[in-house]
Amino acid sequence: MIVKPSSVDAVRSGVVKLREAGHTVEPRVTFEQGDAERLAREAAESGAELVVAAGGDGTVNEVVNGLVLGGVHGATTAPRLAILPMGTANDLATGLAIPIGDPEAALAVAVAGTPFCVDVPTVNGRCFLNVSTGGFGAEATEESSTALKSVLGPVAYVVTGVRKFVRLEPSSARFTSGGEVLHDGEFLVFAVGNARRTGGGIHITANAEMDDRLLDVCIIEHMGHVEFARIAPQIRAGKHVDHPRVTYRKLPSLRIEAQAELAVNADGEPVSARRFEYGFAPGRLTLMVPEHPEELSSTPPNPSPS
Repeated sequence: MIVKPSSVDAVRSGVVKLREAGHTVEPRVTFEQGDAERLAREAAESGAELVVAAGGDGTVNEVVNGLVLGGVHGATTAPRLAILPMGTANDLATGLAIPIGDPEAALAVAVAGTPFCVDVPTVNGRCFLNVSTGGFGAEATEESSTALKSVLGPVAYVVTGVRKFVRLEPSSARFTSGGEVLHDGEFLVFAVGNARRTGGGIHITANAEMDDRLLDVCIIEHMGHVEFARIAPQIRAGKHVDHPRVTYRKLPSLRIEAQAELAVNADGEPVSARRFEYGFAPGRLTLMVPEHPEELSSTPPNPSPS
């Protein structure tokens, strides 16, 4: 189990109960950025059957990168991944119906839940599981400080978003996939999703499936304050995909090229560059979930024999 320091006390009783039930549990506490990735790689190399990421979306992101980039991802001994949601937004865990605010219930899912094999998207070689956003949305997420999030919770994303909304400055880039130009010019927000929720519950990639080997790409064109205010509730509810000012596609890869550096985040982790290449890591990861999430999967939970 990989735990951020602020979550140690919350998981302590759950660890004791797992040990009493006969499980071997080895907690490892992170202290700085990069620790979770390193610890996940070490756990996989040591032959762990299950790695539990106890933290927020950022902790989960580091653990995923440790498992995938550590070279054990395709091995038969690759550990399963479980999420113990202890962050602010917990978007991925919420979308997978993993219990929030109940560490013992989440640990029960970790050891006795349903395996769900998912794709692992990448951006410039960095893995993510949930959603990567750029433009207005990425800046709002990146600038929601740790202190603000600890006080306000998910509302912190809204507060920071309101500050950005006052300016509503567009970015500009060329979006292509396999030689096809999807958009070339100004935009407010783009998102590349493996799952559906980001920013504390915004369903910007509303049709994403985590095992279809396709990226859900959403590009929202530049528009004025009034028009954006009208479309914003649709974006939050995931009802924007057919809007005339929105490009929404399912694609195997995506290239983004900009003249100026763009701020992009992947599962909340910031990345800055002028060119972004989105694709997939080889193979899949196995997540432990309460039950097979039909709405996030292209495969029925119990497919009928052919």
